[in-house]
Amino acid sequence: MYKVFFNEKLIAISGRENITLNKPTPVDVENWQLEELRNWFVTAIESSEKEVLLVHSVPEKFFELFESLFITIHAAGGVVLRGKEILFIYRNGKWDLPKGKIEPGEKAATAAVREVEEECGISGHKIAKQLPSTYHIYQSPYKETKGEWIFKETFWFEMAYDGNEQGFPETGEGITEVKWVPEDKFGEILENTYENLKQIITLYQG
Repeated sequence: MYKVFFNEKLIAISGRENITLNKPTPVDVENWQLEELRNWFVTAIESSEKEVLLVHSVPEKFFELFESLFITIHAAGGVVLRGKEILFIYRNGKWDLPKGKIEPGEKAATAAVREVEEECGISGHKIAKQLPSTYHIYQSPYKETKGEWIFKETFWFEMAYDGNEQGFPETGEGITEVKWVPEDKFGEILENTYENLKQIITLYQG
């Protein structure tokens, strides 16, 4: 199943085998073409529904069609572990994980390590494994693409850190705090973070 977030709304793309009674009423998209999907999206973003389930016999194929509606950009970020603590940042009024855009020609893993160092002011962190990607869509606020719909895939990596640096925020990126948070305090993070990040954070709850 693919989970794409637009603000707090979840757009799930799934095969029929994942339909259960506690899911929203599924929308059969088996024969949809790009124009039909585009028209649906215009309506969906205005809808008050918090969760939508789009069902296709080959969800991977439909996910590619869905992504083609947007301008795609790729980012990378890190879940930095120090014992049972995770390194979080506070940016634009919400708790977040360090991440940023992948530069042209840069590998996702390299970008993730770089972004952690730049945004959190630590060094010596090393990748342990790759985690599932997250996806979200938004309207670009930037001059060159202002108003365009952006599809953002973020590649996540678990990182190990055994140093003593507490870190410091990259204030030029709107980050005001860097904080090591133990597992038993994740509740305060989950109360004020992005819906797509909850998929990553909850992987580390006991």
